[in-house]
Formats: sequence, structure tokens, C-alpha cells
Amino acid sequence: MAYPRIVLHLDMNSYFASVEQQANPLWRGKALGVAAGLYRGACLIATSKEAKAKGIVTGMRVVDGLTRDPALVIVEVDPAKYRSATERIFAIMAQESEQIETYSIDEAFLDLTGWVQSLDEAATIGWRIQRRIHDEVAEWLTASAGVAPTRWLAKFASDTAPKGQLVVLEQKHLAAYLAGRELTEAWGIARRLECRLKALGIHTLGELRRYPVTNLIASLGVRGYELWANVNGIEVGTVTMQGLPKSIGHSHVLKQRTKDLGFSQRVLMKLAERTGRRLRSLDLEGHEFWLWFSTAEGGGGGGRRLSFQPIVDSRTIFRLAWTCFAPQASGQTPSALALGLGRLRPRSRQAALWPERRDLLHLAAALDALNDRYGEQTVVYGAQFGLSDEHAPDRIGFRKTVSWDVPLDQMLANGYNGSRHGPDRSPP
Repeated sequence: MAYPRIVLHLDMNSYFASVEQQANPLWRGKALGVAAGLYRGACLIATSKEAKAKGIVTGMRVVDGLTRDPALVIVEVDPAKYRSATERIFAIMAQESEQIETYSIDEAFLDLTGWVQSLDEAATIGWRIQRRIHDEVAEWLTASAGVAPTRWLAKFASDTAPKGQLVVLEQKHLAAYLAGRELTEAWGIARRLECRLKALGIHTLGELRRYPVTNLIASLGVRGYELWANVNGIEVGTVTMQGLPKSIGHSHVLKQRTKDLGFSQRVLMKLAERTGRRLRSLDLEGHEFWLWFSTAEGGGGGGRRLSFQPIVDSRTIFRLAWTCFAPQASGQTPSALALGLGRLRPRSRQAALWPERRDLLHLAAALDALNDRYGEQTVVYGAQFGLSDEHAPDRIGFRKTVSWDVPLDQMLANGYNGSRHGPDRSPP
């Protein structure tokens, strides 16, 4: 039996800022910005709804936010706090559907196909999740939600829903809902693409919906078909479970600029340990190492190395980094460091031939156990000793995508003739 496609999208409102306001009731109702650091040139990575009302938005510098509102509360980013809240929120979602795609730390898609029979039933689940977040996680947190027959429409519905509310977007009401809306209201359409669409005579999402698909493909290729399919309620993406990462790495822009490579050595050790911790927590091993750095003099360097032996422990990652970095950086002033591992595979756990390597793996496991129990950076390697917590602090990663591979048969069924240039034009 074929069930109607039903997707629910939830997006937390002003998430990082709201978590901070939940943690400190004195900040509730006040303009608040979460910054990458407590200095005037730092970037605001999140702002509260009160700050947004004053024109203080994500991406602004702290100094610019304070210019708009001298009373703006500035808080340094606290990733552990946000991850803790996210784990509790996603645990609630997991009780409603097994098919969850983590779109970012504060939003997700739930495929409810087969779990419910109608969009209204899906809306009931959405409202229940919103209520449980308020009751079980934090009273100051709100989430917008969207229910629709496709992934794109579900997110569009939540993006355009009033904060903390839910919108059900049915196919029969789609034309009326899109009529007159600006192109940039749609996720995936930024200013550059807006200009290209306007050059075609498309100024609203309603006009995009009615535009001949073959003409869009002629001008924009497969991306043109995606745009047309999205606003016409045709699914071109699927809700996918999070797969294994293709690479794991960390980077840091140095606050302290010095030619003393001892300082860079300590930062590299910290980056190596964070990379190793993530690698081992996912039960993976790497077979490719890379390093990159820039300097205040305008130069930089780096390198890449393949490894037949699996890379698992942090000390090995650090040794690879230092061997690559030290000869190139001598006499220079490093300004940014980045390292990572690729060619990841599930850990084979093959017995190490050399005792030294076995010892490193046992040491890594012991340090992981201690830091898991007592908190990150409770026990560190000697090469990192003396490094202040302000250097290479924990950060939040974001993952958002707006495009998928479109099946050719789907494009052909909607008028595509196999040519990027459409049916009435020959290639130049």
C-alpha cells in the first residue's frame, strides 16, 4: 500500500540566544547576542528575538551590535550547553518517528509517511513536540514547525510560520500561499540567484511556480528544475538519516600571534586531541591526514599524507601535524591552523604489531574514559600543558544543504528533453 508522503520540519527559534536566556532568567526579555568571543571585533553567531527587533542580526560584529543598542548583553558561545539541550529535543523527536534527518543543531526533518494518514495528524505530532519542548526541556525555548507533502515545502512552511507556531501547507492551497511572496523567502534562493530569476521576468514565488520548466532548465540547468519542482510540490529530496562523515577536523584562528612555535605546538596538540576524540567517539579510523596554516606575513603552508596504518589516537595525529608544520613555519608568525583526517572507515581493531602503538591506543582509551566522566580537557597531553582555555575553544558546527540529485526520469516526465538548453534552442 502506498502511503501519502508527509514531512514535518521543526526549527528552534533564536536557539543559542534562547538557551542562554533560559539559563539566566535575568536576560529574558532583553536584547542578547551570542558571540564567538568577548571582544568588540567578534562575530555575533546568534541573537535573541529582542535583539533582532532592534536590527541586531547574526553575522554582525559585537561593536556594531553595541552601536545599535549599548545595553546589548554579550555572551560567549557555550557549545556544551546547546548540545545538551539539542540531545533532549531530538530525544523527543525520536519518540515520534524513526526517520529523522538532523539538518543542523537546531532543526530537523521527520518523515511521517506511514506513521500518520493525513497532514492534520502530522500537525498534531508537531504541536505535541512543541509542547513537550516547552514542558520537558525549557520553558523559554520555542520552535516553528511546518507540515507538507515534500521536504522543501515542510521547511518553507516552518520558515514562514509565526515564531513558535505551526503551518500546514497542502498542495491545493500552494498557489495561494506562494502568491506575491518574495523570491528570497524561499530557502536556497539568495541575492545572486534572485537577480538571475528576475532577469527571466520572475519576481515572486508565484511567478516561479507558473514559469515553464523547460525555459528554467534552459537558463539554469538542473538547478532550474529543482526550483520549479520545489514550488510545485514535487519531491526532489528525501529525508535521510545522518551517515558517517567523510572527514573530521578542526581549525582555529589564533588570538595570539607569535613566532614562538611552542605556542603553535600547544594549539596543534589541542586540535589533534579534539579531532581524535571525535574520531574515536564515532568508532572510526582515518587513513589520510592533512594540515593547513596561514601566517601574518601573508603566506602559509600545509600538506597531506596517506597512511596504510589506521590513525586513531591523538598523539599520532599531533606527530603528523608537527612533522608537517614545524619545518614550514619556522621563522614565521602563524595566524590560523587547521588539521583533519580523511578516508574514514569503521575501526578494524586489528591488533597492533608494535608495543608502542598498542600503548598509544590504550592511553587514548584511558584519557577518553577520564574526560568522559569528569569533563572535556580534565586530563590533557603534556604538549598542551599551559595553554589557556581561550585558545582553540570548543565550537558548534553547522550542516545545511539546499540541493539534491534530481532523477533524470522525473525531469523527463515534467518536460525536460535531455538538453540543458531546452526544447527550442540548440547548444551554442
